[in-house]
Amino acid sequence: MRLLFIFFDGWGLGANDPATNPFVTAPMPTLRELFDGAMPTNDNGNFNSAMTTLVPTDATLGVPGLPQSATGQTTIFTGINAPRAIGEHLGPYPNDALRQILAGDSLFKQLVAANRRVAFANAYPPIFFERLARNKARRSATAHAVHAAGVRYRTIDDLRAGNAVSVFVTNKLWRDYGADVPLITARDAGRNLARLARANDFTVFEYFLTDAAGHRGNPAFSAQVLDEVDQLLRGVLDEIDLRDTLIVTTSDHGNLEDTSAKAHTLNPVPTMLIGAGREKIAPRIKSLTDLTPTLIHLLLEK
Repeated sequence: MRLLFIFFDGWGLGANDPATNPFVTAPMPTLRELFDGAMPTNDNGNFNSAMTTLVPTDATLGVPGLPQSATGQTTIFTGINAPRAIGEHLGPYPNDALRQILAGDSLFKQLVAANRRVAFANAYPPIFFERLARNKARRSATAHAVHAAGVRYRTIDDLRAGNAVSVFVTNKLWRDYGADVPLITARDAGRNLARLARANDFTVFEYFLTDAAGHRGNPAFSAQVLDEVDQLLRGVLDEIDLRDTLIVTTSDHGNLEDTSAKAHTLNPVPTMLIGAGREKIAPRIKSLTDLTPTLIHLLLEK
């Protein structure tokens, strides 16, 4: 089977309250279709529909303080309780201690060692590679784990060919800075992502604008981001065969789901399982530490 993993930064399960939770008021027809017309909130608990299983997933990991990106992502892709290992929640970028964890036996490394085809879908602009050569590039915990496993970073040429997806999805920001790349819709980007997933055993795409919208606190921008997320998912579902592919989405911490909070939240994050094999793994997931061992069990049948 194949697995497409979509990481959405800063997406927690908020209250069923239109005054504080923009997900409640957002149209998001694709997400609502996945949940039989409902919108996942903190009131739903575990949720099963005809297409999708939602598992509220703990991101606090038993460590005081607000969950952060670097420790959350490190935990997701290694199965190690990163905030407990270093004594705090830390973000946005990993420090030396987290980079050492990420260089170890990550989800990416285990799959590469098992000769599975692994792809990191995000495309990076030429300036990123210039900074990387000077050891000046700022990289997420996910990107560090990818590099440590020998999985390649995708380039502007991949983006032009439809073999990668920009974190800015439609490529508009690339074009605004003069890059010769096509302007596409979020739905088209989702289709490109699905086609890449069809060619690999395990494909990851990470999206940061959900967290950026939460921090910005601008309702119009939040609405734009949620529409983009929904259209991206629609495009994936246009092209993916759910009979042999499992789509997994999750997050590192809450943020966007509660406009009354000035920072991250303590809310659980929604791990969504769509397609093949979801019933096998849903009971195994309780916290972010469970994702790597669960997915390894599924993909390598351990």
